[in-house]
Amino acid sequence: MPSYYEQQAPPPGFQDTAVIRSVWRCLLLNVVSFGFWGFAWIYHTTKEVSSKVNNPAPSPAFRTVMYAIPIANIVVWFLCWKDIEEYCKRARSQDFPMVLFFLLTILLSLPGLVTLPIVQSRMNEAHMAATNGAARPARMQTIDWVFVIVGAAFWIGMILLFVLAVILAASSSTA
Repeated sequence: MPSYYEQQAPPPGFQDTAVIRSVWRCLLLNVVSFGFWGFAWIYHTTKEVSSKVNNPAPSPAFRTVMYAIPIANIVVWFLCWKDIEEYCKRARSQDFPMVLFFLLTILLSLPGLVTLPIVQSRMNEAHMAATNGAARPARMQTIDWVFVIVGAAFWIGMILLFVLAVILAASSSTA
């Protein structure tokens, strides 16, 4: 019996750059990098998804830089999620309520613990549908390592500052 992915012919141009990112790996990379890996995620999403649904395709580097600018980062995030929603539709995959998810995540933050993994899993499903199940697991790229190292350095710096503050507080109370 043919699988779901074998029953549908993929739309033209959907076969390249389709990679699967583990939801757990994305969450772990965000935690380890103190959230800096989100910049790499924006870059990957723009390169792999936005280029398939926009003409002309947006620049992954431009969107990544814009993600660092307050207010513009919300717009970039919205555009990436909008592109993922459109990609899901074009790949004939399961969709998600993009505007509702976005508003819940921006306004309340806590639902982001659920919405972000759902968006990533729906993008993975769209990649599988678009490639008839031939999408491959994503490998760590240089941009991933850069943001993980920057975030890890930030974590280490915060820990060192905390230890220094504790030492200074302890030494000033004994003096």
